[in-house]
Amino acid sequence: MSLTENTLSNKLCFQARILSRCGREACRKLIGFFFTYDQTLTVYEYRNFGKNRWNALPFIVRGVYLNRGRPYSLQDISQGAELHFCTDGPHLPQSLRQQPCLTLRVTDVDDTAKGALLYVPLTHIRAVRDRLRGRAIQTLINLGRDLQNLDIKIDSVQQKVLLRQSLIEQLCLTEQDFEAVWRIVSRRAERRVHPADVMRAVTGEMTEHRKAIFLKVYVKLDPNKTGFIFLSDIEKFYRGKQESDAAHAAGPNSDILAFVRETGKVTRTVTYAEFEDYHEGLSIEIPDDEEYINNLRATWSI
Repeated sequence: MSLTENTLSNKLCFQARILSRCGREACRKLIGFFFTYDQTLTVYEYRNFGKNRWNALPFIVRGVYLNRGRPYSLQDISQGAELHFCTDGPHLPQSLRQQPCLTLRVTDVDDTAKGALLYVPLTHIRAVRDRLRGRAIQTLINLGRDLQNLDIKIDSVQQKVLLRQSLIEQLCLTEQDFEAVWRIVSRRAERRVHPADVMRAVTGEMTEHRKAIFLKVYVKLDPNKTGFIFLSDIEKFYRGKQESDAAHAAGPNSDILAFVRETGKVTRTVTYAEFEDYHEGLSIEIPDDEEYINNLRATWSI
C-alpha cells in the first residue's frame, strides 16, 4: 500500500459545530477528518450555493494541533468533545479571526470506524510485530533501555540519528518505516522524543482487554502506585507456574523471574516501564487473547 493510500484509508470522519453565541457562526455545518497515520486533522465547511448544491470548503487547514501541549489523538475525537484552535488560520472568516480562540464541539462520530482504527495497527507495526515473534520479549526490553538512555537534552537532529540507529539495529526497520515513525514521535511541542511514544509508534500496544488484566497485575505488585516494584514482592506473588508454550518460544529470557532478577540486580526494583515492556513482548508472542489473559491470571493469581 502506498503512503497516500495508507493515509486516506486510515482516517476518521466526524461532524462538528462552532461554540458561539453568534447565529451565523453557530449554524455553520462542519465536517472533519482525523488521519491516524500522522495524527493530523482537517475541517471543512459545507456551504450552500443554490438549490441542492453544497460544496465543502477548507475551514481548518490540515495539520497537527495541540491539546494541552500534546497532539490530538484518535481517542480525543468523540461525541461531545471540544477541539480548540488558534484563529490565525488562512481559511477562517474575519469574524472568527477576531476571537482569541476557536472551539468546535464534535456532534457526531462514526464509532464503528473509530473502533476499527483503534485496533488495526499501521502497516509498519504489523510487519514489525511479525518479525519480532520468537524474540519479542528480549527485543522490547533492550529497545526500552536504549530509549530510556536517549539523551533528551540533545537537539532533534542528533535524536533522530540515534533513534534511527537503535530502531534499525533492534527492529530492522526500513528507512521508509523509520520516517513514518519519526513523523509521529517528533510532533510534540517541546520537541522531545518520549520513549512511550516511540514504543507505541513502532510496535503498537496490546489490546485494552489485555491491558486491563496487566494493570491488575501491576497494581497487585505496586498497590501504592509508586512506579516501581520491589523484586521481593515479585518473588512473593509469583505463583511458580510455567509460562505458556507460546511464551517459551520467545527465547531464553522469556521467564519473568529471570528477567526481573537481571533487571533489578542493582536496585532490587523493576520500573513500571520495564515491567510493561516485558508484557508487551509477551503479548506479541501470544496472539490469542484468552491464552494471554489466562497466562497472567495463573501466573499472578488474579
